[in-house]
Amino acid sequence: MVVIVILAARDNVTSTSGTPLTKSGGFYGATLPAGFPAVDFALPDQNHRLIRLSSYGGQVVAATFIYSTCANTCPIVVQELSQAINELPHAIAALAISVDPKQDTPANVQAFLTKEQVTGQLHYLVASRTVLAPIWKQFGIRPQQKVSSSKSDHTVDLVIFDKTGRARVGYQDLSTMDPDAIAADIRTLQAQPLPAVLPKRVDL
Repeated sequence: MVVIVILAARDNVTSTSGTPLTKSGGFYGATLPAGFPAVDFALPDQNHRLIRLSSYGGQVVAATFIYSTCANTCPIVVQELSQAINELPHAIAALAISVDPKQDTPANVQAFLTKEQVTGQLHYLVASRTVLAPIWKQFGIRPQQKVSSSKSDHTVDLVIFDKTGRARVGYQDLSTMDPDAIAADIRTLQAQPLPAVLPKRVDL
């Protein structure tokens, strides 16, 4: 009985402004369409390690879309995700997918990771626009348009993948992108068993 009360309290989430957040479809974030496919992609991270989404099969994975010289939205998104992961008993894989590969030079990426204190927590994935374009399209991401700008004009998005590689929950509103809500949604997906038959992944 005590455990039930504790779990209920952990999922009683309020926004940073103190406004209670409510679930819709079992999640605090926006529920993605049931027909959204399981996907796979492989991109190099800041350590030149090839990160393949399917290698995390059976695990919940979080991904966000940012660029390293962004000074307004991206640091907020990364910190919300980092705080959410810190609330979990065990860390999950966290991916940052570039929306501006031209500005995401190795030096800029490392500076961003160091500044936000997520060097060992976040895989920062960068490739050419040609390689990234199908991923942006799949998730409805408008990449950064302003050249050499610290002000973001790209789509703000944080996506949580279930154990099969299907994006199940999304956050595109900074006002509801709360660490407690994100952590609660991750725990919800972690509690769901793998289906008997795994969906076929779509290569992006």
